[in-house]
Amino acid sequence: MNGYFESNPQPWEYFPRPPKKKQDQLLRVFWIIALGLFAFEIFFNENTSLLSKAGAILITIASLVPSYLWCSGRAHGMPIFPFFALTFLWTYALPLVSNHPTVITYSPSSHLFAGLTVAGFLGLGTLVWFRFVKSIPPMPKFYRSLNIRKGINFFLFILITSVLFNVYSNAGWLESINGGTIAVVRGTILGLTALGVFVLSYQLGKKELSKLQSRLFILFLIANLVTSTVTLLLVSASSIALLAIISFVISRKKLPIISIIILLVILNFLHYGKSEMRSKYWFAKNSSCYVQPWNYPAWYSEWIGYSLTYINRNKSEDNLPSNSEEKASFVERSSVIQMLLLAQDKSPDRIPYLYGATYAILPELLVPRILNSNKIRSHEGTSILNVHYKLQTYEQSVKTTIGWGLLAESYANFGLIGCGGLAIILGAAYGKATRWSMNAPILSFQSLFAVLMMSYSFQSEFSAGVYVAALFQSSTTIAGISLVLMKKQRVSRHAFQGGQMN
Repeated sequence: MNGYFESNPQPWEYFPRPPKKKQDQLLRVFWIIALGLFAFEIFFNENTSLLSKAGAILITIASLVPSYLWCSGRAHGMPIFPFFALTFLWTYALPLVSNHPTVITYSPSSHLFAGLTVAGFLGLGTLVWFRFVKSIPPMPKFYRSLNIRKGINFFLFILITSVLFNVYSNAGWLESINGGTIAVVRGTILGLTALGVFVLSYQLGKKELSKLQSRLFILFLIANLVTSTVTLLLVSASSIALLAIISFVISRKKLPIISIIILLVILNFLHYGKSEMRSKYWFAKNSSCYVQPWNYPAWYSEWIGYSLTYINRNKSEDNLPSNSEEKASFVERSSVIQMLLLAQDKSPDRIPYLYGATYAILPELLVPRILNSNKIRSHEGTSILNVHYKLQTYEQSVKTTIGWGLLAESYANFGLIGCGGLAIILGAAYGKATRWSMNAPILSFQSLFAVLMMSYSFQSEFSAGVYVAALFQSSTTIAGISLVLMKKQRVSRHAFQGGQMN
């Protein structure tokens, strides 16, 4: 056998090209969303200047081009770069036309320059990425993959493990364990959870799960969202839910509109009461944010009560400033274009470029903490940025970080040259990961690594240090799974009959 076993994989494993009818339906949905975005940016706010609108439209066009290439079938494989580009809609484009309280302090000409910068970055990244995904590579002779049945059971086990870890962490039952150990365990579980959600959601979309497996997956997914939201941080739950939706769209070639609407309504509703909950349990003296699992109903009842109070509050009696955390909209909370505007306004004339200071720490972040007990934080690069631009003192940045995102960080380091370099690096990395996974099953090492890349591609506030450290740790986990649980599997050529792979 030479260490191999023959494969007769089912079609769902290989990202087959969808029927033309489904491809056309996906493309129609794309155009509806695109036209809606352009209409919003042009007509929503009459007080927005033409230069600001032009900047938003440029970013929107550049953000949508990769998705168009994928929806139309011109680009193949996992849409890692298209979804990465889409994040620039709500983090860079929409804040220019939605009266973001910080963004409006900059001039319309600054908005246009930022828009040109982002559009150029995405345009260059798209060109590099498209070179990798416009064609399909030859079939590999073999791949390393999990057995289908064992793979499904393994990831269901990972999801329930993630729920239990959240419960124990929320209750404070892990305090006795060394902080460095907890950080490694948390990072490993988060990475595996992302993989499990993607794989199982993909198979759910392909109708390859049994009824029991489907019910267990949905149950564990909801439990994961509930237990992760207890921390009053909605970003983790949002990321997991978004990953599940992305995976479902890839496999079913259809947007789950109702599920998306329900998710947005729930997250937006909880957002209204989040500030009151944080004020009471995060910042008040003699208060603890630990929540025992049997207190979850009371915890969420209180949270819902604060949200209802906010919604029912008469606007005339609302004395909160428009830029307070409680009143901040989704676009305001997710925006990072203000960081690019800040860097472009101050550098290099008033504040010099960093010339790679936030990138110089990357090698140290790759050293395991067990080998370096004094290892710096993954957020050290973010602290460097905030201190350099006088947004925080170092002590303040240790407690709370202000996210910059990869693009604004690259400009703060090297200006437009840095943005161009980042576009080439990300375009090549996402393109290569996509191409590598094209002819591999969803449970193979190649595909799981591509899924991992996708799960980090829409983390819009990550600095390079956080991104690299998280990706390296999760990649190490996948490598361990590959060595221990995966087997070499020969490619059965008849599995590819009936069309090229997408």
